Amino acid sequence: AYLALHEPWPGVDAAFAAASPLAVAPGAPVALALAALAPVPAAAAVVDAVQRAAPALRWQQNPTYRDAAFLQRYAYCELLGPAGIAVHPDLSAGLLYLAPGTDYPPHAHPAEEAYHLLAGRSTWQLGDAPPGWREPGARMLHPSGAAHAMRSDETPLLALYLWRGELSVPARLMA
Repeated sequence: AYLALHEPWPGVDAAFAAASPLAVAPGAPVALALAALAPVPAAAAVVDAVQRAAPALRWQQNPTYRDAAFLQRYAYCELLGPAGIAVHPDLSAGLLYLAPGTDYPPHAHPAEEAYHLLAGRSTWQLGDAPPGWREPGARMLHPSGAAHAMRSDETPLLALYLWRGELSVPARLMA
């Protein structure tokens, strides 16, 4: 299914949005990540739910990110939240996708964030701690304002995320 890429926050400049499409049709990366999940019995319900929801998913990118190479390898969709399919003013939950071999540089945001890794072996780093490998099923918590980073391995990364707290301020990459 083709998934449209929409502006994540009001006021994103249209020229930038047009200049930063995903490298392939937005549905294709998610299909790859779901294919990686398919052999995992515990993930069958998640795979089925995401596949059924695919036509309604709106894949987005953070408007503060400007690295074109990174933007071709990253996307997220908000399922629940202020701009989600299901509207909620105080929580944001959705899916994060990273293409194989993608570095998501250190970044921070005021919202507290939790991840549940669905597919893709990856390294995760919080603050100054050394990066650590995580397997599907792992959960990570990033406190409000804490710098964190991740890198997908040779397979796509697909993770559920949950933000709570200050939702109106997007993540900012660390210099």
